[in-house]
Formats: sequence, structure tokens, C-alpha cells
Amino acid sequence: MKRLVLAVAAIVVVGVGAWLLAVRMESPQQAAARAEPPAPEPVVVALDRGYLNGPVSMTVEAQNQQSVVVTPPAALTGVVTSVDRSAGDTLSPGSVPFRVNGRPVFVLEGAFALYRDIRPGDEGDDVLALQKGLLAAGYALGRPDGKYGPRTQAAVWSMYRAAGYAAPEVAVGAPDAAGAPSPGASAPETTAAGTGAAAPSDGTAVPVAGGGAAATVKGPGVLQSEVLTVPRLPAVVEGITTVGTRIAADTGLLTLGTGQVVLTSTLPQGSVGALTVDAAARFTDDSGTEATARVTALAPTETGEVTVSLLTEGAVRAGSSYVLTIDNPAAEDGERLLAPVAAVVTRAGRTYVYVREGTAFREVAVEVEATVGGVAAIVAADGDGDGDADADGDGGGDAGDGVVLGEGTEVRVG
Repeated sequence: MKRLVLAVAAIVVVGVGAWLLAVRMESPQQAAARAEPPAPEPVVVALDRGYLNGPVSMTVEAQNQQSVVVTPPAALTGVVTSVDRSAGDTLSPGSVPFRVNGRPVFVLEGAFALYRDIRPGDEGDDVLALQKGLLAAGYALGRPDGKYGPRTQAAVWSMYRAAGYAAPEVAVGAPDAAGAPSPGASAPETTAAGTGAAAPSDGTAVPVAGGGAAATVKGPGVLQSEVLTVPRLPAVVEGITTVGTRIAADTGLLTLGTGQVVLTSTLPQGSVGALTVDAAARFTDDSGTEATARVTALAPTETGEVTVSLLTEGAVRAGSSYVLTIDNPAAEDGERLLAPVAAVVTRAGRTYVYVREGTAFREVAVEVEATVGGVAAIVAADGDGDGDADADGDGGGDAGDGVVLGEGTEVRVG
């Protein structure tokens, strides 16, 4: 019995050893087969629809088309004693951006600076320009006629009163009955009134005579030193003088931005890419809504960069920055069917893509319209047995045998 048990045990040990040896041993063919890599899985991508030149983003700054540096008229001297505006503010006609020697300096719209102090009874182009400037500031004076009469004087009184000052009071010799100055009339006298005295209720000058002296009239005058004329108002303050500045002929008192607000950005030449004039951009304006802008110019700079200019009807403020997205930088006519260049195969002068059908792929003839980088714009090939032309012009279509190329169609890469 003991011998039987030993015999059985020996048989079991030998069997197990043989099995282990068989598992560990393999033929050269088996070893070679095991060393081969598994069959590669095909790489597929879905066709996309969009613009061949992809979207770009840029930060732009809003600024006025023109900048005007305002220098003082010859009569304006002294020191700046107060500044009442700051950069970014809008300057309206008739406003007071600063004071000199304690007196207000008004800004009015005009093509030229006043060339004299204007007194009651004066006539001329400067008076006409003053009247137009007062009208632009909202002061009624009737039709501008180039004569500094009662209605224009009343408008001047109102402008000074609105700023919290009294207009300079001017005394001039009154004309006699023949219309000439009275004999022996004194030279005109001008004072910057500080009492806030009001003009006569009817706006007329008041004759003063007595003691044998020549008759005079008094009324509000306009001093060269208290009016700055600028070509266009309202304007945005881009720069302004400071308190304590001593005024010289070349002192820049104001830098004003005028004209339409333009969005600009200066980019390296390599970042411009396919960006072109008329490309549309979108951004969020100051009102919080999505606005659009249009590229109007691409101007090379001396440093090799490019300044991009855009116009918009959105709510923008000079001096502010905005982030723009341009979905179609090259201003292409429309979206196209896009495929990786690696998915397009050229053979015998023709191009194909391989469309996935379950676990297999079908060869479909296409035409390549253009390529940018690693992306190709494709359309179904003309109907010649290999595919039908795209019927709706959107880059897709029936490519034959029921195969439809369109957004989402899966094609093989490589």
C-alpha cells in the first residue's frame, strides 16, 4: 500500500513538472508572433465647418481720430491757479477747464483765436466767430451778424454767470448823433468785474455823461486772455496743464481728442496673419452689450509692427481698453468644410479622403480649395463617377454612392 501511494505521488509530480515545462517553453514561431506589435487602430477625426483662418483675439484701445494741442493766445500770461478738469473728461463748449490768475478761461468752438479784446459796438469776423461759439454753447442770441450788440452781450453775461463769475466790464466812448465817437472821448477802459453785477434788464448799454466829459457806454467785454478757441467741441481731455504752471507762448495748456473714436492695436507683423480690411470683430462695450467693429486700416510702422484700426458704433470711451474677437480675420466669403491636411491623400493627380463606414473606410474624391497651416478647405469632387458636386455651395454634399460629406463626417488621418 505504501508503495502504491509513493508511485501515485511520483506520477503526479512528474505530470505537474511536465506541464510547467510545456507552459514555459515556446517555439521560435510562437516567440516571433508574440514579439509583433498589435495591429494599429486607425486614427479618425470629424470634419469641421468654419473659416480656414481661425479666430484671433486682440486688446484694443479707444482713442479719438485727432489730437489737438491748445496753446495760449499772446494775451494770456501769468500762472495757472486752478484746474477743474482731468484726463478722460469731456469738454463742452463754454466750459472752464482751468483758471489763470484767478480768472476763468473758457473754451469755445472756433477756427481761429480772438485777435483783440471785444467791446460793445465792435464788429468783425472775430465777433461773428464769438457768436457762433456762444450758440454752440447753448446761449441764444439770434442770428449771428458779426456785431457785438445787446443780445450777444447778454449771452456773454450768461456764460460768465454760469461759471460763477462776472463778465469783464468795458467802458467805451459813445458815438454822437452822426455816429462818430464824441470829441475828447477817453480811451476804452476794461476791468475784470468781481462783484457779480448783473447786466441791465433789457440788455442795452447804459450811457454815462456829465461834468463836460465825453459820453461813454459800459457793457460786458470779451478778453482774449479768457477765451480759448478749438476746432471742434465736445472733445475729450487727453492732457491738461497743472496748477502752478507759468504760461509761456509755447505752453501746452490742453491736449484734446476730437473726431470719431477709433479702436487701435499695434501688433507684431507675425501676429497679424491673414487679418484684412473689412474683417468683423465682436466685443462687449461700455453698456454691457455685444457690439461689432470693422477693420478699416492696417498700417505698417517704422519698427516693423502693424497698427490695426477699427471703427464701431458701440458705446466706447476714449482711453478705455477692450478685448476683441475676430472670427473671420481674412474676411472669407463664408464658412467652409475643414479637414486636417493629413487626412487628404493625393494619388494620380487627384485628392481623396477616407470616410468611416462602421469598421471600414470608403475612398471619396474631394477638391482642396486652399490650405492654411495643417488645415485644408475641401469640397466634394465634381460628379464624374467618383462623387457629385456640392449642390448648396457649403463645402459638403453627396460624394457618390450615398456618402455625404459634412460637418461631423469622420475621416481617417494618414
